[in-house]
Amino acid sequence: MNQRPQAKLKAALDLAFNDYHHEKQSRLDPISLVYPFANPKDREVIAFFVALISYGNVATILKSGEKLLLPLGKNPLDYLKSNEKLDLWRGFKHRFTTGDDIEILAHWVRGALKAQGSLEGFFVHSNPNPLAPMKVKLSQFVRGLTVQPLPSHLKPFLKLRSRNLKYLLSDPEQGSACKRLNMFLRWVVRPNDGVDLGLWKQISTSELMLPLDTHIVQTLKKLKWIRTENTNWKTVETVTHKLREISKSDPIRYDFALCHLSMSGGSFKHYQNLSTPTES
Repeated sequence: MNQRPQAKLKAALDLAFNDYHHEKQSRLDPISLVYPFANPKDREVIAFFVALISYGNVATILKSGEKLLLPLGKNPLDYLKSNEKLDLWRGFKHRFTTGDDIEILAHWVRGALKAQGSLEGFFVHSNPNPLAPMKVKLSQFVRGLTVQPLPSHLKPFLKLRSRNLKYLLSDPEQGSACKRLNMFLRWVVRPNDGVDLGLWKQISTSELMLPLDTHIVQTLKKLKWIRTENTNWKTVETVTHKLREISKSDPIRYDFALCHLSMSGGSFKHYQNLSTPTES
């Protein structure tokens, strides 16, 4: 990327960031469901559940998220690490995701928490090579979660719901863009800045990959970084590499702003025009 166009693009991105990356805007985002929990360890597990069901209409995600979280009470980490029953979501449904899916996921999370104390601990333990690319780290994390033991009554559902569970907890080694897992990592790794949470300390922001959703994709197409709306992990690597040329230490700092700019009906071209000096 040439230096002058790169500088102009960074200036436009920074303008959008200043307008949209703030706490007021975050109240319109699924991450807002995490904020009421004060304990960082509670926030971590809540963020994981909320991120994984963050597909579809935002209003629906928020309603489903509230229903999902309610049975876990005020101390979800303690509940998940206990031996209390996890048949808490009978009748729950969020588009393709059912209560059985959430119960299976909760048992996987319970196993991870009991093994390593936190999801961050489990993520790091799943990846003995700290220099491995994020594709490998995410895949090992997913595979490690999905081999956690399940009670016998859920084992038939594991096969029955296999396709839906793979959608809920996708694996980049199978080509998935892993939008929701990458978003979860953004939430917990990026600093506590009024939007993101700054919970994890053992993963660098420089490692994060862009969560690709329909809103971001439209902007990337207009920038001519991608040509199609059919995204996969290769697309994630391509666009994140371009963002690293602009912000090496924190390549996805612009994700939230660009997403909410698009959701609000705004145009990134507006910021490009503002960042381009007019000729005298």
